[in-house]
Amino acid sequence: MNMKNVMMGKIYKAITEIFLKRSPFLQILVVSVTITQYLVNSNYAYNLEEIIITNTGLINYKTYSSYEKEILRYRIGWEFIYAGDAEMGIIPIELYGRKIYRIYTETKSNKTIDAIYKVRNKTESYVDYYGFYSLRFYKDQNEAGYVSKDNVVFDHKNNLWYNLIDNTTGYIPRFVQDVVSSLYWLRLQDIKVGEVYTFKVWVGKVVYPMIVDVIEICKIKVHGKEYECFKVEPRVDLQSFPLFKAKGRLFVYLTRDKRKLPVRLESKVFIGRVIADFVEEK
Repeated sequence: MNMKNVMMGKIYKAITEIFLKRSPFLQILVVSVTITQYLVNSNYAYNLEEIIITNTGLINYKTYSSYEKEILRYRIGWEFIYAGDAEMGIIPIELYGRKIYRIYTETKSNKTIDAIYKVRNKTESYVDYYGFYSLRFYKDQNEAGYVSKDNVVFDHKNNLWYNLIDNTTGYIPRFVQDVVSSLYWLRLQDIKVGEVYTFKVWVGKVVYPMIVDVIEICKIKVHGKEYECFKVEPRVDLQSFPLFKAKGRLFVYLTRDKRKLPVRLESKVFIGRVIADFVEEK
């Protein structure tokens, strides 16, 4: 691993800690905006195996409940129009001898909507099995001509992220989440109405404080079936939301049971609302 970049990570960390002691506002400003640099060493070689081996098991006990294999399918509606389909999955796997979770999402608009607002989105996350923090995040987002790609690994030991597409890097706090793993992290919490959950999320070269408000318990009908749910509102950069590029407020409805299944995701887009409703579990 490139020692120059490791040292830069330590410098970033020290500078950030100084600012954090002075002002809560600077915590957001410094962590979220200012710490990005270019990898000037052209001889730097990224090694996925090294990242996975050295950054798994940093929390050496099982902090959270385990996920079993879970694949969820959704029907996406644009107001009352069927717009496409989505799938989210989490699968325990072994990679380089380490136990991790693979989390993925896929979204595709149908042929009719393709002519108006074509969507082809894919994401993939690798998450530590024991501590449930992000190790690698891949995104290929294409919505109506808006294209965004990321291929990032997270070096928690040295407090650095690396983007393999444009060879950039920057500071991360330990045990940061990505925009996909954050939903699964939230589902593992003991959710209560009125509580606010705050954690750090890497989104497009920036680390944001993700703030999730638990608004209420409500009953909703999804494809004729009634669910009692926690209605939660995450607040962060919605442009990078994995199922669709949201604008305005985003609401997620999690079943009020042990699994906390996301049975509905709802947001305003450029015209009207987009709603992703749970259809079935594979």
